[in-house]
Amino acid sequence: MSRANAILEPFVNNLQAVQGFDDLRAMFDRTVDAMGFRYFTYHIVKIAGVGCYLPYVITTYPDEWVTHYIAQDYVRIDPLIAIGPKRLVPFLWDDIAAPHQLEGRQVTLFSEAAELSIGSGMSIPIHGHNGEFAMMSVVPAGTRKEAENTLAEYRNTLHLLALYYHNYAGTILIEKSYGGTRKKSVLTARERECLQWAAIGKSTWETSMILHISEASVVFHIENAKRKLDVTNRTHAVVRAIMLGLISLD
Repeated sequence: MSRANAILEPFVNNLQAVQGFDDLRAMFDRTVDAMGFRYFTYHIVKIAGVGCYLPYVITTYPDEWVTHYIAQDYVRIDPLIAIGPKRLVPFLWDDIAAPHQLEGRQVTLFSEAAELSIGSGMSIPIHGHNGEFAMMSVVPAGTRKEAENTLAEYRNTLHLLALYYHNYAGTILIEKSYGGTRKKSVLTARERECLQWAAIGKSTWETSMILHISEASVVFHIENAKRKLDVTNRTHAVVRAIMLGLISLD
């Protein structure tokens, strides 16, 4: 059995048995971690009939980075998001985001990402029907030379893994987000307000001051929202609420 098949076969078999955000995240994380990757992000960018950019859907990036990325609305100026739909094969971030190619807030975006070791990686574009588009991004661990070797060694394998993952995970996420789950996960006005302020980086205390309620009440509403959205932490609640159209950053 080839090295690629030794990774792909158990991956495909195990993929069919997982359900839910946490299981989907953990399964891909285990696979790429064994290959030498520190982080991954699976991002549904555009769904037919929705016509808007969506935030990261499944990611192992630090919560602090996800929250900051959303609060700064970096999705609108991220060159990876702009270039991705124009590419058909995996591409290295260094090829499109070298310092001389960046401008304005893009420089700040990559500078801040680099501080958390998210400055260099590879993205895999995934094109679907009717203009649908998703993207898988991976960030290798180790020194720059080790990262380059890891990306070169697993480039083709990662491409196949991403396609398999999208075919399964994407179907689950879109169905949950734009099907029955959206009707079942309706948040109260106060829950949406608390998530709205959390989305732009406000703390529990700051939110309590803005809404003129106690910190305990803010925590209560956030916890209720997490339960309804079937997520385990505040950051994921914010991401899913935006994905569902329950809150907005506009």
